[in-house]
Amino acid sequence: MNGQRSGRHSGRGRRIVLWRHGQTAWNLEQRFQGNTDIELTETGLAQARRSARLLAALSPDAIVSSDLRRAAATAAELAALTGLPVTHDKGLQETYAGHWQGLTHEEILASYGEQYAAWKRGEPVRRGGGELETEVADRAAPVVLAAADELADGGVLVVVSHGGTIRTTIGRLLGLDPLTWESLGGLSNCCWSVLGEGARGWRLTEHNAGTLPEPVLGDDA
Repeated sequence: MNGQRSGRHSGRGRRIVLWRHGQTAWNLEQRFQGNTDIELTETGLAQARRSARLLAALSPDAIVSSDLRRAAATAAELAALTGLPVTHDKGLQETYAGHWQGLTHEEILASYGEQYAAWKRGEPVRRGGGELETEVADRAAPVVLAAADELADGGVLVVVSHGGTIRTTIGRLLGLDPLTWESLGGLSNCCWSVLGEGARGWRLTEHNAGTLPEPVLGDDA
């Protein structure tokens, strides 16, 4: 994992902000979206605008986003405030989940209960015949690392993506066993997690945050 946890630059202090998209109608209905291209609701747009104002205060250096509309529209709000271009990459799309996509949580439990239970236990499961979580990390983590590698020392990268993809990417960049990725928990709409670069690689400094990251002061800094 050492090759993934350090970049081309020898300096430290870079940060990666992994930002989940705003609310969609399928989020409200608790439908599994996967890579179905669902738009933001008006509430989702408002969430994106509010969060963008906060994240702009970090003076990001680059924005990379999933090409799905809900993520691209979220990223556009930050781009409008910062003047930065957005690089869209399909490698940051949400997990493809085959037959699960479009189903509600209850419908998944009713039709794929054993598969769902195995996934929650951390077993490698192709939900609905779709991607494994490790396969999502295989395509998403390199996109994030390549963009982070272009940052100067102390630079900030904002990655606009999806809950499942963000969780698997964090797990991969931290070098965690895939069996433990579920323990990271989910992200609320338009909340974010932050990875900071330390002496031993990337470390998780904020998770499911909705306010500006604060420095850690004290014995654990």
